[in-house]
Amino acid sequence: MSFRSRFLPWPSRYPMLLLMLAAIVGILVAEFQAYTPGLGFCLVTLLVGLYFAYRPGLATALPLICLGFIFWHSQRLAETFGHPVRQHLLTRPDTAETATVQGRLYPWTEGAELDQATALCEVTHLKWSRETQFTPQKLSVKVRLPEGYTLATPGIYTLQGRLSLPAPPNNPGQFDAVTYSLRMGWVATLKAQEITLEKADALALRFRLLHAAEASRQWITQRLTQGLESQPTQAGVILAMALGASDAAGKDIEDAFRDSGTLHVFAVSGLHVVMLAHIASMGLSWLGRLRLSIVLILLVFAYAFITGWRPSAARAAFMTAFVLAAPLLNRKSQVINILGAVALLLLTAETHLLFMPGFQLSFFVLLAIVMIASGLLTLTHAWSELDPYLPPTLATYGQRCGSRLRMWAAALLFSSIAAWFGSLPFLLGHFQTFSPVALVSNLILVPASELCLLLSCISLVFASLHWGWAVAAFNQLNAHLASFMVAAATWFATWPGANHHVNVVQVTAPEAAIQVFQLPFGGGAAYLASGSQHWLLDTGNEDQWRYVVRPFLRQAGVDQLQGLILSHSDISHVGAAPWVLAAQGRPTLHTSHLEPWKPDPPFSSLKKLSTQVHPDSPLWQRHEQGQTIPIAPYETQPITAQVLHPGPRDLHEKADDRGLVLMIHLGAFRVLWLNDAGFITEKRLLEKPDTLRCDLLVRHQHSADIAGLTELLLAAQPQAIISSNDRYSPEETLPQRLRDFCQQQQVPLFDLEADGSVRLEIQGAQAQLKAFKSTRSMILKPRQP
Repeated sequence: MSFRSRFLPWPSRYPMLLLMLAAIVGILVAEFQAYTPGLGFCLVTLLVGLYFAYRPGLATALPLICLGFIFWHSQRLAETFGHPVRQHLLTRPDTAETATVQGRLYPWTEGAELDQATALCEVTHLKWSRETQFTPQKLSVKVRLPEGYTLATPGIYTLQGRLSLPAPPNNPGQFDAVTYSLRMGWVATLKAQEITLEKADALALRFRLLHAAEASRQWITQRLTQGLESQPTQAGVILAMALGASDAAGKDIEDAFRDSGTLHVFAVSGLHVVMLAHIASMGLSWLGRLRLSIVLILLVFAYAFITGWRPSAARAAFMTAFVLAAPLLNRKSQVINILGAVALLLLTAETHLLFMPGFQLSFFVLLAIVMIASGLLTLTHAWSELDPYLPPTLATYGQRCGSRLRMWAAALLFSSIAAWFGSLPFLLGHFQTFSPVALVSNLILVPASELCLLLSCISLVFASLHWGWAVAAFNQLNAHLASFMVAAATWFATWPGANHHVNVVQVTAPEAAIQVFQLPFGGGAAYLASGSQHWLLDTGNEDQWRYVVRPFLRQAGVDQLQGLILSHSDISHVGAAPWVLAAQGRPTLHTSHLEPWKPDPPFSSLKKLSTQVHPDSPLWQRHEQGQTIPIAPYETQPITAQVLHPGPRDLHEKADDRGLVLMIHLGAFRVLWLNDAGFITEKRLLEKPDTLRCDLLVRHQHSADIAGLTELLLAAQPQAIISSNDRYSPEETLPQRLRDFCQQQQVPLFDLEADGSVRLEIQGAQAQLKAFKSTRSMILKPRQP
């Protein structure tokens, strides 16, 4: 087939797809060119619109759509990223400002559930603390309600409190709450201190629909977990697949589905909406085509709304409605055209959706399935369909069933392949990961998820009939299926090469690098890399591992750690060690010779870890003062960590006083890693002051002791200091004497709370320090020996 005959019919065959692409181009132009439409632009758009009205056609529709979306997305950017309230608060980044706002309050939905402690306020008037009168101001604000307050009455409220911007990320790879909030349409956060109802709203349709959806979720939750009180894990998996309540099953199970490339079956997506429509169509086929189509359309929209109106679910609901409505209107449905029309509809409602991973994956994965899988299926017709010379009426029941089974298997296989390739660029771009195992795992878990949804639907039907015994029986059956799915996802996730992380941010890696993370609540962790060697120095606790350290490793393209140094038995420093071992190929552990501390209780961090890895085994090496931990080869000399503390006499009860202190040698540079060293440890280190001289000093706070002694800092003579800080916790606050010392000695101080994560990169005889949040930087030069 020639190029001309193959591709020229596309515009007339799929006009809505081309219009969708024109809208995407318009949004991207407004986003990345920071274009603000002026009078001339509006005049051109108007002329194109008039010409389209006079001579409608695709040739004029494409520029009209493109120009229209440039204008529309520019307006949306001005309402969020460029809002005057946000610009005002950006001038006060470290403080909140007292304000009084008036507007409508709505319940806050977090995923698929209402958050009773939070609300969304559509502000109409605002007054700063220094002003006496309200001024009209249109914006959306996330409201933290006062403790114990329940939003029960819809209407217009007056709220007084502290208005602030969402906190930016402190570490590379961390979730960007600022951009997310602006994409979702809300500009700032108000911590409300006083709330007054000014006028009740008798209608309040949106308010009542949100509460109705919550009531429906509660009813479904109670019915689907009936009889599963002693099986919380299985109940959580069922709720995650039926309602999108992924938190109910726990983070470990969510990780298993993510690492097996099947997270889309673990949470409600467009796949679930289509499955529900398929299940309902089989059960309600007796209604007839017209009534069945109406019921299915209402059902899929209700399901998408109850489960949180995710972009993928909204897309599937609209597409299902268009496909079902087309025959009723004597129209032929084209999936690609419908996909384009739904995308145009959703982007018109909110242009920021284009930048949401869920929207991108939902639309472009389906487009890949339609374009790739349909082509591959034509190659298997000879294998899957009945013999063309055999009349269907003469085929046996076994032949017909075999043909259907082969067609179903081929469709499942090719859909999985097409979806994998369609999702690959977005998974790499957003999450720096791809899962080859998904090509196989989806063949098992996608049919299992539809069976799980079918059993949930049957259970709900029996619940509406008040047949409790049948509800409990089907829930138990579903629980066994959920257990199988968890086991299968966990097994697939453990396959060699199941997941790969790709560094798409940094093109060329430095010869050596240390990344010191900013972790809250006294946590500590750092990443050390040279060539193919990747190490962690402490891990933080479980949440810090999941939301800070692991996303960084994923972004850096690290699939396996070679070593893990654990400083002391503090949950804020080493609490995530079991998860690191499971996720990073069981790296070699390195601790002090005192760990695990014998008097510690069995539930302490390193005592629990010793039940998984035996101390002094090849996977757990213990070190004392004077010994050296080899880390990586280097051009001039190996990268090593010399143990400065503890020694044989440092038998202190408090974990902070027996923590590892290391001098890390990185080529010509020396990094003194103090951890949570306090007065006792620093005095012991000062017994050998000649071993303390360094180029960079990294420290955290001792929880109950004086630290940061001037004598030690003078002995170390660092070119720069990195220190943790938590101004909201007196025990974790950076000492003022350390600030004074740095100011007097003109030593740059990197405050992790203010500057964010700090990275040291070494290239040859030069090293650079750079802070992630504040972007401060400095050059370290090697000292003369």
